[in-house]
Amino acid sequence: MKIIIIGMGSIGRTVLKTLAAEDHVITIIDDDKDKVERLIEKYDVFGVVGNGASADILREAKVRDADLVIALTKSDELNILACFVAKHMGAEYTVARVRNPDYEKQIADMHEELGVSMVVNPEKETATEIFNLINLAAAKEVEHFAGGRVLLVEILLERSCALVGETLISMNRRFNTRVLVCAVQRGEDVIIPTGNFVFHEGDHVHFTADAEALGAFLAEINMATAPLKRIMIVGGDKTAFYLASELSKKRFKVKLLENDRVNAEHLAELLPKVTVVHGNGTRHDVLMEEGIE
Repeated sequence: MKIIIIGMGSIGRTVLKTLAAEDHVITIIDDDKDKVERLIEKYDVFGVVGNGASADILREAKVRDADLVIALTKSDELNILACFVAKHMGAEYTVARVRNPDYEKQIADMHEELGVSMVVNPEKETATEIFNLINLAAAKEVEHFAGGRVLLVEILLERSCALVGETLISMNRRFNTRVLVCAVQRGEDVIIPTGNFVFHEGDHVHFTADAEALGAFLAEINMATAPLKRIMIVGGDKTAFYLASELSKKRFKVKLLENDRVNAEHLAELLPKVTVVHGNGTRHDVLMEEGIE
């Protein structure tokens, strides 16, 4: 594929490192000349110095022939504009990094009207992972598909787990909740289980189902931990906002501590179901006052 990456910050460099190992033709764009020259030498890619949203710069990068343009600068607005210009100049697909919660309701418009094929939000993805681990505390890994409606989870079978000693056939007979067992990792071996496969203590079992069914199944096999009720989040950055927003929609009582008064007031307006406190979460007395115990 012919790929253009705009913005060589930490995420841009990580994406470049991954894609450069996959035999793509890559052009990077950044306004830091020294950074571009270093990365050209290190990864054997093409480079253009300048504003990634500029039609002249994109033309120099041969955007018309690009299969994919990925805009990963620190500015959401620049990323959206770069994708809009790139799409109208002939790029087949575009990906924009958009982090600001204020744009959350405009994602559909970005797809339809601005030509952004996909929006990525690292902070929101991080919050989603934390939320899934809180919601399914027994799971070692959680992946989500179909907009989060379907989950793939990894469970380590402990001695107390009711699944130990069961076969795949007897599991379906004994337990009411239906989940799909995709694979089992036993030591170094990965097994696709058949009906007579017997689950052992220490197996890493990969299940898939919707979140509600998985929660019920974990309860049936004695793998559900005591439900969490009260959660405190220290710091009010974008990840904290997305996490608090998701948690507050469920059964959790959420308290968020933010040291910056203006940001705390802003978060209080955006998160009406969350108790937002202006205070320094690194101070012992503040934590005790807010009920950390």
